[in-house]
Amino acid sequence: MNIEFPPDIDWRSWIERWDRMQDRYIARREERFSLMVRLIADTQEAVSRVLDIGCGTGSLMLPVLDRFPEAEVYGIDFDPTLLPLAEKRLAEFGGRVHLIQTDLREQSWLELVPAPIDAAISATALHWLSAEQLSRFYDQLAQILRPGGIFLNADHVGSANSAVQKAWEQNRQKVLKNEADAGADEWDGFWDAYGQALDIDIKRVRKGLTEPWEGSEQGLPLEWHFETLKASGFEGVDCFWRLDCDAIYGGIRQAD
Repeated sequence: MNIEFPPDIDWRSWIERWDRMQDRYIARREERFSLMVRLIADTQEAVSRVLDIGCGTGSLMLPVLDRFPEAEVYGIDFDPTLLPLAEKRLAEFGGRVHLIQTDLREQSWLELVPAPIDAAISATALHWLSAEQLSRFYDQLAQILRPGGIFLNADHVGSANSAVQKAWEQNRQKVLKNEADAGADEWDGFWDAYGQALDIDIKRVRKGLTEPWEGSEQGLPLEWHFETLKASGFEGVDCFWRLDCDAIYGGIRQAD
């Protein structure tokens, strides 16, 4: 999908608005990013190639590029309205940044990322996939992640018990209320304003990207991820951080 962007758009302002809006909905976002970067450093002797899955505006790619100055970082996302923000955010890193628009539901995404990669990361993106799609994606990821490489995902995780799920979500809202910027955009408000700035019908554009919705907003249980990752060839599978219904989980690609 090709979109022409106004030449005078204030990119930095929109990047800042995006981050403030994300902080309104994602508790302790920077804490998650810091831990993921540290886990990569602690488990990998050398990092030359990293993949950010569902990279959005490049928020997570930024600390990775800072921490690993020799690494090239690939960011893939399906949304053509967010990748230009990533391009502007990460412009200082030049040729170390590779941004790719692709659909993870199609196997062709594998052909766009050079293998092997040392680390694969994602933040609040993979819950958009159904269980079947995510299981297939884990299999595909194992094909390009080198043995010993690490996969980390910061995302929603659900409970099979509705009372537990409700309690988790209620506590998350309390944490967000205490920590988030009350003046930040709400989700729909951000997209409406951003669409006006781009002079496009952004609801129509994004509807084509997000429908049909096949994932689970509350996420799948950690047990499901653990079992599925192990079946796809990962070991050391674990939960590395958790706040109620949000977690960082992943594992190490085992030797064939």
